[in-house]
Amino acid sequence: MAISLPTPVTRTLQALKRRKWLLPAAGGLFLLLLLFRREPPVEVSTVHPLRQDLVETVPASGTVRPVVEVRISPEVSGEIVEICTAEGAHVAAGDVLLKIRQDLYRSQVEQAAAALGSLRAQYARQRAQERLARQNHERDRKLFELNAISAAELQSVQTELDIAQSGLREAEYAVRSGEARLREARDNLQKTIIYAPVDGTVSQLHVEKGERVVGTSQMAGTELLRIADFSRMEVVVDVGESDVVRIACGDSVAVALDAYPRRKCRGLVTQIANSAKKMDERFNQVTNFEVRIELMPDSVVFLPGMSAAVDIITERKSHCRTLPVACLFTRGREEFVWVLGAGRTVQARKVVTGIQERDRIEIQEGLADDERVVAGPSEAIEKKLTENRRVRPSDNTQDDE
Repeated sequence: MAISLPTPVTRTLQALKRRKWLLPAAGGLFLLLLLFRREPPVEVSTVHPLRQDLVETVPASGTVRPVVEVRISPEVSGEIVEICTAEGAHVAAGDVLLKIRQDLYRSQVEQAAAALGSLRAQYARQRAQERLARQNHERDRKLFELNAISAAELQSVQTELDIAQSGLREAEYAVRSGEARLREARDNLQKTIIYAPVDGTVSQLHVEKGERVVGTSQMAGTELLRIADFSRMEVVVDVGESDVVRIACGDSVAVALDAYPRRKCRGLVTQIANSAKKMDERFNQVTNFEVRIELMPDSVVFLPGMSAAVDIITERKSHCRTLPVACLFTRGREEFVWVLGAGRTVQARKVVTGIQERDRIEIQEGLADDERVVAGPSEAIEKKLTENRRVRPSDNTQDDE
């Protein structure tokens, strides 16, 4: 950029050209003029600290769901032959929801009953043999005491008694096993009828009549339906690890539902996850914690799956000194602002901040209410301004130099 010099300076340089021995002195004079040339002031906007009430919040978004929702899967497999409810229907605990074909399970009950009858007959036969062996042993024992038979003959009878008693015990265990199989078969038959475990509303119905389902005895089982209590609803949100430490159970929450854009609902934090949910490495391992917020009763209807934006209120303060967040810049771990001083120059001032509400933050220490602070532009605050740099306030509120 070309620099225009005052006329007297130009004439001086021309005179110096005629006197070559003075050229070094002219160069020094020129450099001196460049050194003392003043930088133009930086145009900035300034603000006074403002006293106001602040409410610190943690924003998040999530979906509405029932606090209590029971997922129902069958314990046995088979074909659905009857559905006794519908999605959206209210059911009471003990109501029949659906039925699975019973033919196979009735057959299993009959087979188990027949097998048990056979085992009981074997037990009765084994018991009679054991009774006969015991009587023979008692008779031979008396004969041995009278020296009528030898010890070998008594030992043989004793062995027959031992074998009979062992067979009786085996037959008894077999009967118990058969009784257990019969009970299991009867239980499976009863499980073909699915009953409602709790009062509530059928929120989801996943199956149709004629569809085959898998019981929980095999893998995870087929989810048949869900029963929910719509009188208690909650919003489930994910909160980052830097914010979750500021949240506590019982914190108040302002809830905005997309379905009711002009209405604010209230809620309370009821549960904060103890362990984090980490995303995949492709997403830089974002760490979130699940937070549950129970909605307070309201005149609006809360339906599962509704989208909600929440502001979790973590702290409130009254009449505190505040500044726009854009005023602050950092050096290391410390926070500073540019304060406007005499001669329209700025100085960096260390401040101590407190709670923050959206775009305003509390200034606890380091600033008085009557001081002016540079509020923008951000490029000037972060890069252009230095200690004692002259500025030109765009709001024209500063006194003359």
